[in-house]
Amino acid sequence: MKNIDRRKFLASMATLTAALPFTSLASDLPVAGKRAFSFLVLGDLHFDKFEHHDVQYMREKYPNDIRQVINYSHITWENLPDLMRATKAMAQQTNAAFILQLGDFLEGLCGSKELAATQATEFIRFVADQKFQIPFVVTKGNHDITGIGAKEVYAETVLPWQAKELQQPVSSASFTFVRNDARFVVFDGYEAAESLEWFKTVLKDHKEKHLFFSVHEPVVPYNARSTWHLFSKDSERRQELLNLLGKHRAFVLGGHLHKTSIVVRNTPQGNFVQVAIGSVVPALNAPVKNHLQGVEKYNGSLVSLEPEFSPSNLQQRKDILEREARHIRHFEYADFCGYGAIQVKENNEVELSVFANADQAPWTTVNLSKLLRAR
Repeated sequence: MKNIDRRKFLASMATLTAALPFTSLASDLPVAGKRAFSFLVLGDLHFDKFEHHDVQYMREKYPNDIRQVINYSHITWENLPDLMRATKAMAQQTNAAFILQLGDFLEGLCGSKELAATQATEFIRFVADQKFQIPFVVTKGNHDITGIGAKEVYAETVLPWQAKELQQPVSSASFTFVRNDARFVVFDGYEAAESLEWFKTVLKDHKEKHLFFSVHEPVVPYNARSTWHLFSKDSERRQELLNLLGKHRAFVLGGHLHKTSIVVRNTPQGNFVQVAIGSVVPALNAPVKNHLQGVEKYNGSLVSLEPEFSPSNLQQRKDILEREARHIRHFEYADFCGYGAIQVKENNEVELSVFANADQAPWTTVNLSKLLRAR
């Protein structure tokens, strides 16, 4: 990022202001011990530069997103390098096996296939320049495939990159791999019906101790945007997915809302835990806001976290949260972005540490396995 011409950067700011088959693949990443290993988690990044966008296209198709593009380009320039340095340092400190990113690694909305390819290629190069020396695994987010040519670029550029990172074939945004005694499922939430059928075939062969399920949109709503979750308009498939995750005591990892949250959700088949991470760090000293903790805090009043958001469906969003509340066994929420580190220990306990901004000291550390055992 240091080789960007700052005058060009500021000039660009001024200018802006005026489908593939699913596969069930399993391959073992290098094993460091019988059970114990760790990995790093990053949420939405929205990697962006002003020159990635056709300005006229933005004005015609996404006028309300121009300010967002300005903000994300600024964050990419100012804060993302520090977040990557912190992530690399923590990966080295914990001897992490890989880094798992939870979708919207790109901003998208570029305006042409050529610009979309430039954005994706520059992000891949940016990751390579970090010299993590461990695989960098991404989940498909909505921004990653939004705009002219973006879906094609994902298939032609992102998937081959992922195949190289994992050293296995990756022909779809839904894929699976095994690390020690844990299976990782990366779920394409934008081909969700097909992904669910694929997921069921994966589970037929799932014999590992742990199941980690990576998806961009939350499975369980947890804040004011309670309609922004997977299968929000398909209750039958949603219930099927919830039961599968509960049956296998899954650890669900997601992004999309740029917040931090830990939720335990009960199903007729058992509990699963959902962890939400955002990584669009607005400032390196950004405060933690709206920290809520306790199942009693999970209710319809969560809509007040964003009082100006979508007043037309306020009651619907409240009702969704009230219905969901009866199934919640643990709830913690805070408004900040950063990154996470997950350790699977020799005793099979799974522990999460969450870091605010680019901090090296954790904001919290939680035993996720213990939460799963909640009644």
